Amino acid sequence: MRIIRSVEGLFKLIQSDPVTAILMLLILIFSSIILYKKWVWLQIAYNWIINHILRFMKRDFVMLATFTKKEANFNNVKKEYQEQGCLYISQNFLSKTKKDGSINYKDLQKILDKQRSKMNTAIKRSKNSNSLIYLGFPHVPIAFLDGYHFKNTDEAILYEYQGEDSECLGKGFYELKRKYNSDMNIISDFDINTNYEKEVALKLEQSFSLMNEEIKLASGVEQVISLGLETPGRWSVTNYAQIELYEKKFIELLSKLKKSGVNRVHLFAATPVSLSFSLGRIVEHYHPDVIVYNYNNNSYDWAINLRTEKILNIKEK
Repeated sequence: MRIIRSVEGLFKLIQSDPVTAILMLLILIFSSIILYKKWVWLQIAYNWIINHILRFMKRDFVMLATFTKKEANFNNVKKEYQEQGCLYISQNFLSKTKKDGSINYKDLQKILDKQRSKMNTAIKRSKNSNSLIYLGFPHVPIAFLDGYHFKNTDEAILYEYQGEDSECLGKGFYELKRKYNSDMNIISDFDINTNYEKEVALKLEQSFSLMNEEIKLASGVEQVISLGLETPGRWSVTNYAQIELYEKKFIELLSKLKKSGVNRVHLFAATPVSLSFSLGRIVEHYHPDVIVYNYNNNSYDWAINLRTEKILNIKEK
């Protein structure tokens, strides 16, 4: 009843003194904005209403955080976007991972199905094509597949986690720096004069080196091509310019392999989350089939075909 009387009083004031009514309304709006910016609980309440009751509303920012290998606190990132009414989609699948790091086939399929669904939700709820914020600790094939599902949109906002030797030490999750050029030297041993088989293995050596014999054993192919740093090192992907350079080199190599008659690439990647996601985005239907392998406990135990989403090489332990 008090609300109804207040509304009636406001209408009477507008009729009798519109100038004063407008000034009071402006003061009310201005005060509400100040309170919203100052009171965290008000932001949380507003976000909950928008994201759970008014589900049809699109958001300026949608955060997809996925944890399948390990978990970490990302509250510092959430606070950055809380005021803008960010939609948070957090996926934690650690309960499906065994102590030795393995995941059985049924649980892995459930993870992939749910990830696909949540990525579709993130895209639908995004107001802009570059609204997605991506972070977490997903397995490499899952991060590639997330990127593959996101590929028809613009650039995402990418976060990495600090490493022992990272220049961003002490920041926890941090957004990649917005640089426009990079001096990173990415090399490949692809040879245009080599007769490649229909299926080849490709190793991406960014964080650390990969052993050819392990790759041949897991993939069943003999030809192994490399792409990455001459001296791989962890924590060295820190800006968007490096991501863009890798995307350029990767797509060039996939195109060359296709022209050389290759129709399937067995991909073994030692890449951080932001790079795995970004490279998955640029794999197209006209490229060779790309199968991404997971490394666990000194061996490759499963893989995912990005195009068909079929799970391969499962090792029940």
